[in-house]
Amino acid sequence: MNKLFFTLVLIGSLFTLNASNKELNPVNQQWLEDLKVLVSLSDKRVDALAGVDKNSNGIRDDVERYILSKYMDDPFQRDMFFKAAQKIQKIISLPLNGVIDNHIKLDRELLDIYTCRDYILYRNESENIEQELLNKTLFKGKVLDTSERLKAYIEHKKVLPTNFDELTDKELIADKKSCLTLYYSYQNEDAKSTTLIIK
Repeated sequence: MNKLFFTLVLIGSLFTLNASNKELNPVNQQWLEDLKVLVSLSDKRVDALAGVDKNSNGIRDDVERYILSKYMDDPFQRDMFFKAAQKIQKIISLPLNGVIDNHIKLDRELLDIYTCRDYILYRNESENIEQELLNKTLFKGKVLDTSERLKAYIEHKKVLPTNFDELTDKELIADKKSCLTLYYSYQNEDAKSTTLIIK
């Protein structure tokens, strides 16, 4: 797969799907098509929303193994992807005719997880940030790799109001502080006691 394909996936994933007339605009349509390609690459699909989750932790077993295989030595990223997988499972299990606020809440929480992970990677000047961003896209493809799961996620995105995720400066600062606090909790005891100064 070429670099252009993944660039399109990454760019497309930054946009929120528009609920206008239940249709997708061209950019979001490209995002959907790229995600469908990732889904089609999976060779171990079980066409169901839940899949197999023997330990009942809200993460499909094959997804859990996938995350562990990539992030066994990076507890912060491992747990961020575990949390993201759990959020996605909750999202695709929501009834579409249910309370819209539940869709908004879970999608915002998922966005916070992705944003915090990316912020820490940039802050720490990760050696291969392009690969790290690609890993997030591949994770999404892995979690949504059945037609039912992908359809449920797209339908969820369609019911979200436009610009629901726009934040005030105060909210952004609070999110940044919360993210750093979480990240430092994974460091040694000296780091845990470090005073956080948010500019």
